[in-house]
Amino acid sequence: MTKIKLAWTATTAAAALALLGATAPAPALADGGTHAPALTTGVLFNDPTSSDPARSDAIPTHLARLIDGAVPGSDIKISTYVFGSRWVVQRLNAAHLRGVNVQVLLDSETRRHWEGGPTYDLLAAGLAKKPAGSGDSWVRLCADKQACLAKDPSPTDGWPGVNHNKFYLFSRTTGSAGATVPVDDVVVQSSANMTTWDRLKSWNDALTVAGNPALYGAYAAYFGRQAEAQADPSKQVSDVLMDTQAGRAKAYFFPRATTDVIVNILSMVDKPVDGRPVCQGNDPGYGTTDGRTVIRVAMHGITRPQVAQKLWELDDAGCYVDVVYRDLEASVEQILTTPTRYGGVATHKLDDAAGGTDTATHTKYLLVEGTYKGVKNQKIVFTGSHPYTKSALVGNDEALLKWDDSTGPGHPTASVYDAYRENFRTQRAVSDAQNALP
Repeated sequence: MTKIKLAWTATTAAAALALLGATAPAPALADGGTHAPALTTGVLFNDPTSSDPARSDAIPTHLARLIDGAVPGSDIKISTYVFGSRWVVQRLNAAHLRGVNVQVLLDSETRRHWEGGPTYDLLAAGLAKKPAGSGDSWVRLCADKQACLAKDPSPTDGWPGVNHNKFYLFSRTTGSAGATVPVDDVVVQSSANMTTWDRLKSWNDALTVAGNPALYGAYAAYFGRQAEAQADPSKQVSDVLMDTQAGRAKAYFFPRATTDVIVNILSMVDKPVDGRPVCQGNDPGYGTTDGRTVIRVAMHGITRPQVAQKLWELDDAGCYVDVVYRDLEASVEQILTTPTRYGGVATHKLDDAAGGTDTATHTKYLLVEGTYKGVKNQKIVFTGSHPYTKSALVGNDEALLKWDDSTGPGHPTASVYDAYRENFRTQRAVSDAQNALP
């Protein structure tokens, strides 16, 4: 059978910005304050092809605003791989001095990175200052070539574990220095490290979930376990069983010794709906024009054959599977490029290896539009720091965040999902342009 092409029309710039914006300005009052929270749940992306800093620097700018809006006595907790933004660190140091508790866990790679090393020194010096009224703040490094919490399953294999997280927690923030209405329990899950490459050469996302105490509590508990294991390596573990449902959100944490979370998620797609064939039965406006489920993956790297096999099986069953990637392990590439009954998985390489103006995908998201867990017309996002590699599964500290944007009573639009879908289409178009024959 022939694989049906998915047609789409690019949104206007204004519409795209509306989809991507996570912190729309609130109306100003006469006193310069706001009468509504400036911070809401939403997603934003950088655009490394743009010369406009507002687009290429969207993620660090968003984080800087949240830091500037953190109220005295509140907590900022950050766990990330490489932190190389002097500009953001200066705001963290300023937040500490005004009484915010700034606590940061970094992978040891930060010290070796050309931007991360000097930035770490600046942050450490700033948080070490303890004048009256300053926060209970610190920055700590995971042990050299180790994750903080994950116990390396094969210490001699040459693939050390890392703290590969990229999340930011704010217990209370107004969302910017100029806003006055605080929002509690804010989680920002990103794919981006704080480096120049992440801003200017690679595609990244940052999903903000605001006012969700269950989700915030799950991330904070995981951060606490990381901090404990950083101080006492005997508390490192091979399995982190801390999955937490939090309304429309769900958090998954790593490492996992026995279960491939991504394979399990994909296994929920092939649950039949109303006796219809697998991957079919969706209403118009969901999935393909003939109601088949669409799976979109924008992934930095895939080395787990089990994940590739499940994607292939879903395409063979009738789903439309579309993958933008930077790197595929050889066996994974062989699986994904094997024809299916519906034509095969669509693959698009997006890598900056050729230099010049080429860009790379650094996102790690999976989009499901259609059937999921036996329910039709779903729109679900899975995003985070977790690439589909073996080390990310069993040897790294990682987080994966699910956001169920399916419409229903009280949730009439799917703006988060739709923004991810537009970003995927943009990355796919850039990939196809980069790889076009002269």
